[in-house]
Amino acid sequence: MLGLHTKTFKCLAAAATLSISATYSVSADVVKDTQNVLSEWISLEKQISEEKFAWVEQKEVIENSIEFMETEIASLKDIIKTAEETASAGEKKRAELDEKKEDLDEATQVMTAAVETYEKQIKQLSLTWPHAFRKSVETFLKRIPNEEQKETTPITIRLQNVVAIMSQFEKFQSVVTKDTGIQEVGGESREVTTLYFGFAYAYFVDGTGEYAGYGYPSSSKGWDWTPDATIAEKVSQLVAIYDRTVDASFLGMPAKIVTP
Repeated sequence: MLGLHTKTFKCLAAAATLSISATYSVSADVVKDTQNVLSEWISLEKQISEEKFAWVEQKEVIENSIEFMETEIASLKDIIKTAEETASAGEKKRAELDEKKEDLDEATQVMTAAVETYEKQIKQLSLTWPHAFRKSVETFLKRIPNEEQKETTPITIRLQNVVAIMSQFEKFQSVVTKDTGIQEVGGESREVTTLYFGFAYAYFVDGTGEYAGYGYPSSSKGWDWTPDATIAEKVSQLVAIYDRTVDASFLGMPAKIVTP
């Protein structure tokens, strides 16, 4: 009987031990699982915190970038507006310049036509010019371009050349000009002093005061010279008056109106 109780007691003790062991095992697993959960939760919270901090930093960078881009966009809009206004002003200016160019081209054509007319007339008139005048404009006459040279000679240069010749022409036409040179009349060559009254008329006399005459322009061969010994004394006196070696006085000289 005692042995039965003892056996029973042992069985109960063993069962209790197993129960305690089982309970301890279960409790250990729960604790371990809880620790794992807590560890994961802490890690997750840390990750969330880090990502949140990174997001705050990124947000600040993004906001700064947005602000910068908005400033840049505003600046670009101003630049575009200014460029459009400048382009508009440029187009207007170009239109004005195009209009002025058209006016200038038209004026240049008119001026070119006028210059060519003057050049042609100068060439024709130069055939009747006396040597005393021609030698003073010889350089300008050589500058009158031929047909091939007209394309490469600026109209301004041609105009200046024409003006220079005409200025000398007007000057010669308005004064009495004295010239000394060889005069060939009637097959004889003599050194004579000639007084030109513009391009209208001239009188000449040689050094002896005996050979004299007069001349006038001819359309065919420059000037026609006619010897006239009867006016030698008057021409000599006329030369002296020009040189201011004698007082001026009235002299009757032969003359006629000539249209070359």
